[in-house]
Amino acid sequence: MKSLKKVTLHERVVEAIQLYIKEMNMMKGDKLPSVKEMTEKLNVSHSSLREGLRVLEANDMIEVINGKGIFVKDTSLRFEAKIEVENEKALLLNVIEVRRLLEGKAIELAAIRATEEELEQMEKYLSEAIRLSDLGMESSKEDWSFHKMIYQASHNPVLESVAESVSTIFNKLWSRPFGIDKIFEDTYPLHQMLFEEIKRRNPKKALQEFHKMIDMTEETIKKI
Repeated sequence: MKSLKKVTLHERVVEAIQLYIKEMNMMKGDKLPSVKEMTEKLNVSHSSLREGLRVLEANDMIEVINGKGIFVKDTSLRFEAKIEVENEKALLLNVIEVRRLLEGKAIELAAIRATEEELEQMEKYLSEAIRLSDLGMESSKEDWSFHKMIYQASHNPVLESVAESVSTIFNKLWSRPFGIDKIFEDTYPLHQMLFEEIKRRNPKKALQEFHKMIDMTEETIKKI
């Protein structure tokens, strides 16, 4: 059974306006109800409505003309796919912000506290992830295991617990985001450099390599 996606209020606004345009068979240039009318019909706040309208306008489905109103700009089916991409992109960028904080601290601590056994396990997971990726095979499970080992090696049970509690949403970065296979495979060399700095017990350089890796991941997502 597929898990249900958590939908924000402004996303519901977007969906409702899309549905209204379809049901009313509106065409390019047709005028939508006013902001006041839409807030009343949808029973939402002005801020939620405006956020939804910003999403629609950014994706070229509507055009807001000051003093004149809100007009339909694009009714093609491609818009629905664009909205899905934009929603996923926003989610993943938020996930990355959280990872910078949590995993960044875990890396600093792991570089100081990791045992030899933990370093060996870390290297094992990373080597297997790289091997599978080179063979064109799925490597997300091994990649995530590598990152989980970093949290474990921090020897901070609270930090490890927090990471585990958000692991489901973190895994969106490892589970074919946007339906693209091996989207972040170019980051593996940086994974390797990150691990080497942890192994050298150099928290400062390990953190620098981590931020390079995250920067690359972030840029990839923004370009989608």
